[in-house]
Amino acid sequence: MMSEQEKPESSKTENAEQNNHAQSDKAVESVPKMPPPPPPTTSKLIKTKRSTLWWMLLVLIVGITIILWAWRIGPFHTAIEQTDNSYVKGKTTILSSQINGYIKDVLVKDFDQVKQGQVLMHIDATTYDQKVTQAVSGVEQAENSLANQTQAIAQRQADVVAAQAKLDQVKAQYDLSIAQLKRYQQLGDSGAASKSEQDKAAADAQNNLALLKQAQANILVAQEALKTAQVAQAGLKAQVNSAQAQLDQANTTKDYSTIVAPLDGQLGEVNPRVGQYVAAGTQLLYLIPKQTWVIANFKETQIANMKIGQKAYFTVDAMNHQKFTGHVEQISPAAGSEFSVLKPDNATGSFTKVVQRIAVRIAIDPNQKGIENLRPGMSVISSVDTDS
Repeated sequence: MMSEQEKPESSKTENAEQNNHAQSDKAVESVPKMPPPPPPTTSKLIKTKRSTLWWMLLVLIVGITIILWAWRIGPFHTAIEQTDNSYVKGKTTILSSQINGYIKDVLVKDFDQVKQGQVLMHIDATTYDQKVTQAVSGVEQAENSLANQTQAIAQRQADVVAAQAKLDQVKAQYDLSIAQLKRYQQLGDSGAASKSEQDKAAADAQNNLALLKQAQANILVAQEALKTAQVAQAGLKAQVNSAQAQLDQANTTKDYSTIVAPLDGQLGEVNPRVGQYVAAGTQLLYLIPKQTWVIANFKETQIANMKIGQKAYFTVDAMNHQKFTGHVEQISPAAGSEFSVLKPDNATGSFTKVVQRIAVRIAIDPNQKGIENLRPGMSVISSVDTDS
């Protein structure tokens, strides 16, 4: 049991705690409370919705504008068709060796300007000189054989003439003997000529007939000999022509040892060196003529109104976008994919539609400033006025 002295102490402690709680409750009640925030008004909600709608409308307008501009429709439609898939082109000529041999000398340097007919280099022609000499000998031999045969033909023609003369002589003798035979026969009938005279006249006529047949055979032999000689002459003429052709070929092959410029232009890098062996077909030099044009690869959706003769212009990237004028000269008959070695087969497998490109050739107007600086392969931006 708790003593009486401990009870008052515990009661004092409880009273003190109750007093502390009471004081804290009063302090809380004495702090002023903040009023709750007022609910949003209707006008502010309307302003927020309007702002959102305006932003959405602005985004929609910008998107539509971009689409119209990209496809060149509506207010952005223009008669000017443009592409950056275009390049300057030229007739790049590859000079190759037509014979085998060692390079004897090189007379030009990298990027030299050359004229038509200018000698660029030589290939050693010693072997080809020997072939020319041999061909000359062949021609002389064939011509000598032909000359001998010509003389033989002249002899055969003389034989024919002699045989013809002999035939005429024998025929005259035969005709005379026949006439005498008839006369002796008439005299014999009247008794003025003896039987022996008639027999002798008949024998003479028979002998002259044999001589006539022999003369006719001789002339046939002479004529056949003449024909044979003429056939042989034709064969020898063919041999002369063949020998002359071999000589011409030898001279032409020898001429191939001199490499000349086929036209005016500028050379590329000169890689051949003296003493280098080259085979027939070896590429030696690149020659770029001064004439240039532009090939512009337009999308197939851009050429509906494009025609030959329409005005065109282009800017050159390498020349600070300098502008040049020209006109449409030709339009390709097919898309570029049709000229590819490996054509796509759209009849099998999955299909993805790809916009095709049509090449358009643009002729450059002459006498423009800076036109001499155009080089094949330069990138350009080409435009065609389809309303011109």
